[in-house]
Amino acid sequence: MTDKQDYVASLEKAISQKYGEDTVDNPKRFWNEDKEKDYIAQSQEEQRKFAKLAESQDKVEQDGFLINKKLLTRDHNRTCPVCSRYSFHPRDDLYMNKFEACFGCYIQYIKDREDRWTSGWRPNEEK
Repeated sequence: MTDKQDYVASLEKAISQKYGEDTVDNPKRFWNEDKEKDYIAQSQEEQRKFAKLAESQDKVEQDGFLINKKLLTRDHNRTCPVCSRYSFHPRDDLYMNKFEACFGCYIQYIKDREDRWTSGWRPNEEK
């Protein structure tokens, strides 16, 4: 039994010499009530974050399909208010968000005339 204890003691001594005294100390030695309270508060915050994430990823059945609940709350207007064209192209999303017009209307009416567009000018309905 003493051979084992001597081996463990020599191993601990070698580890502490190489990596420092803290490596062979019992972790409970550094733990106190304040650290416990901080740990509990952090773990509760993590649980709230995971619950919120799980809630946003809930699936809802709509028309026989399971759809992410987050997708149902998105409001995408894919019809250009200027030319009334409907588009699925992601490029049009950019121009719809910035100028409220599709890419084609941007090229035709807005490009190089952005100041006029932002001041409120819109093409006639005839065009």
